[in-house]
Amino acid sequence: MRIPMKMKTKMEPRNTQNTRNVRGSHERIIDFKGTESIHSSLHPCIPCLPWFTSPNFRASSLLTFLALLILAPLALSQDKSSATVEFRVTRFDPGDGKPPEFRAGQRADAESFEIPLTYIAGPFKATLRDDTFLDLWRGNAETPEISLRIAPAERTHLLLVFMPRESSFRVLKINTPPDKVKGGDRLVINAAPDELAIKLGDMKPIRVPSGKSGLLSGPPGKEIVSLPVLIQRKVADKWQLASTEQWPCDPLFRKFLFAYIHPRTGHLAFHAVAERL
Repeated sequence: MRIPMKMKTKMEPRNTQNTRNVRGSHERIIDFKGTESIHSSLHPCIPCLPWFTSPNFRASSLLTFLALLILAPLALSQDKSSATVEFRVTRFDPGDGKPPEFRAGQRADAESFEIPLTYIAGPFKATLRDDTFLDLWRGNAETPEISLRIAPAERTHLLLVFMPRESSFRVLKINTPPDKVKGGDRLVINAAPDELAIKLGDMKPIRVPSGKSGLLSGPPGKEIVSLPVLIQRKVADKWQLASTEQWPCDPLFRKFLFAYIHPRTGHLAFHAVAERL
């Protein structure tokens, strides 16, 4: 008598588990909707076709992947080295020395520009070193004479003021967006040894300590007006009248005022540089 053989059956889980090919070249995934899809285990960006798993293709894919790993840092470094700054220049020099010429950035063949005394030149654009430093060169020097740290917020609307210091220059960075320093406004930089108080017309006076700056807002309106100005100096803890003047206010221009003690007269003086908006 022939004994019937028992058939073993295996119940597959229903729409809840994944099965993996033992070779690891593909995964067979059953989604929760009961549909099948094939996903390559080489890389998620590679299309899901069987011939993509041939030995030749796997070798070429590996080479491509390694090339991407090598080139990615180079691309990032190129982006980093391409950071630029846009700036303008002027000079504060009571001695009225010879205007210097500088080159800016990393290019050896960059054109030089003169630092003027009575107006603002630019804008100029230069590449930042290490995404941070603006290098300024003179002549055929092998190293920059001045290196300025430029924050990301300073890469536009930047005014550089050159002030003589021994055989070189100190450079003052002033951020001048037009919504902060508007037409008719005056930005006062106090290079005098005493604190100043300045009152324009009937507006509230501003106080500017020595070595600091303050913004003197212009009058409202679009007309050119002339207003009285009262300027006081704080000497030995006492306020002294320094000057009374008439200042024109033009809403099309903003001004940068450098207060200092005139070397010949010993009196308070102002060096003014205007910029049209």
